[in-house]
Amino acid sequence: MDGEGFAGRPVLVFGGGGALGAGISAAFAAAGARVTAVDKSIPGGDRRLDGVEYLAADVLDDDAVGGVFDAGPAPYAVLSTVGGFAGQRPLAELDLAELTGQLELNLVTAALITKHALAVMQPAGTGRIVLTASRAGVVSKGTGFAYSVSKLGVLHLVTMAADEVRGTGVTVNCVVPSLIDTPANRAAIPDADHDAWPKIPDIARSYLFLASPRSGLVNGAAIPV
Repeated sequence: MDGEGFAGRPVLVFGGGGALGAGISAAFAAAGARVTAVDKSIPGGDRRLDGVEYLAADVLDDDAVGGVFDAGPAPYAVLSTVGGFAGQRPLAELDLAELTGQLELNLVTAALITKHALAVMQPAGTGRIVLTASRAGVVSKGTGFAYSVSKLGVLHLVTMAADEVRGTGVTVNCVVPSLIDTPANRAAIPDADHDAWPKIPDIARSYLFLASPRSGLVNGAAIPV
C-alpha cells in the first residue's frame, strides 16, 4: 500500500549502485514508485534489485546527465547519493588534486543533477529534489577540508535552489548523514561499534519524507540523520 503517494510516480536515484543509493531505491520501489537507479556502471546481476530499472551515466558529464532525463518520463522525484570521501590531513599538506576531485564528486555532480531536474520540474510545476550532504559540511574538526568544503557547497546549493523554486510546487532539500553502516565503512573502521551506526533502511525514511507529495511545505531543509 502506498501511504506516501508514490504509486506509479517516476523516481530517479543517482548513485543507485552504491549501498545508500540501493537502499533508497529499494525503499521507493517498495512504496510503489517507478524507480530508475543511475550509476556510472550498471550493477551486476546479484546486486540488481527487483522492480528497479538501471541506467549507466557519467554524472560529471553535463550532456550525459541531461540524457538521463531525456531517456524516460519527467521524474516526480530526483534523489542523489553520488559523492566521494577524503580523510583528514593538515591544510599545510593540502593536495590540490584531492580538493578538486572532492569538489567534482560531491558538489559538481549535485549541481548538474539539480540543473537538469529543475529544467523538467519547473515547467511541470511540481517535483522533489533531495540531495545528500554530510555532517562534515557543518563541522570544522575531525574531518578533512577537501571533503568538508565540498559538502558545505552542497548545503549552499540546496539553499540557493530552494530560494529559486519557492512557491512553484518544486522543493529542494537534503539529508545530512553522519557515519552510515555500510560494508565499506565497516571495513575502514573494523573495531567500531557497528550496531550503533545509523542503518540504511532507517536513513531512507528521511528521503521518503522529503520526497513525499505531502511534504510540499518543506523546502531548503537539511535533515540530520
